[in-house]
Amino acid sequence: MKKIFTLLTGILITLVTFADNRPTVTLRSNKNYEIVIDGRSYFTHGSAINIPNLQYGKHTVRVFEVNRYMFRTTRKLVSTSNFRLKNKDVAIVVDPRGNMRITESKFGRD
Repeated sequence: MKKIFTLLTGILITLVTFADNRPTVTLRSNKNYEIVIDGRSYFTHGSAINIPNLQYGKHTVRVFEVNRYMFRTTRKLVSTSNFRLKNKDVAIVVDPRGNMRITESKFGRD
């Protein structure tokens, strides 16, 4: 009886762990950009950022080049695009010129 209970508990934990397979959005950039997705700002600072909790549906992405001077900061809109979040992971890659490339993959697989 103890073996069956342990087996069922293990299966239940495994199912719960794999059941929440929500898609993630990954932002990558080699330059300091401010990336705004639906009004929320993300700063890349030359690295990658994962955004796991976006809702399904259509989203707007804007890329701003941020220049900081002594007492002021300027933002210049470089690129804008839309994407639809479904059952696939989305990778947004911003090149040094500010151009975006949005790709989808099925939960980490191309």
